[in-house]
Amino acid sequence: MARAAAKKVKPRKRLTGDERRESILEAALGCFLEKGYIATTINDIREASGATTGSIYHFFDGKGALAMALLEDAVAGWSGESTATSETPEAVIKASAGGLVSWGLKNPELFRFTDEIRTLAVTAPEFAGIADTLAEGQGSASASYSKFLKAKKVKDLPWPVAHSMMLGPAYNFLRLATTGRARVAAKRAVEIFADAAWAAVKA
Repeated sequence: MARAAAKKVKPRKRLTGDERRESILEAALGCFLEKGYIATTINDIREASGATTGSIYHFFDGKGALAMALLEDAVAGWSGESTATSETPEAVIKASAGGLVSWGLKNPELFRFTDEIRTLAVTAPEFAGIADTLAEGQGSASASYSKFLKAKKVKDLPWPVAHSMMLGPAYNFLRLATTGRARVAAKRAVEIFADAAWAAVKA
C-alpha cells in the first residue's frame, strides 16, 4: 500500500519589525472599531494580531500609545491630502475641508476611530497626550484663520464657530459615508465640501 505523500507545509514568513508594528496597529484598529476603545483589551489585540503580549509592549506602552499612533497616522494622512495650491485663504480653507473628505473616504475605518478618539479626548484623563496633539493642530489652524482675518478675507468669528462652520459639515458627511449611509462620488464630495467651507467663512 502506497504511503500518502507528506503534505508540504509552507513556512510562515517572518515579519520585520516594521511589518509586525503595522500588523499590531491594524489589529488594534479593527478591535477598537468592533468593541469600542474603552472595551478593547490588550489581549483582544494580541489575539487579533497574532503577536505576543511582549511584542505589543515592545512597540507600544499600552492602548493609549496605540491610539496615539493611529491618530498620528490620521493627521499625517489628512495633512497629505490637504496641500493647498497656493497660500491664499480660499485655497488653504478649501484644501483643508476637501482634504478631510478625500482622506476620510479613502480611510473610512481610520476616520471612524479618529472621530471616536476626538470625542473621548475631551473627558478621559488617559488621553491627555492625544488632547495636546489635537490642541496643537487647532492652535495652528486658529493662527492661520487670525492671519486671514487681519487681511479681511474671512468673517470675524470666534475660532470654534469658524472651525465648526468650515469642517462640521464635512465631519457629518463622513460619519454617514464611512458607514455606507451616504453615497456620493468622491471627487464630487470633495468639491462640494471645499466650496461649502469657503462660502461659510469668506468675508
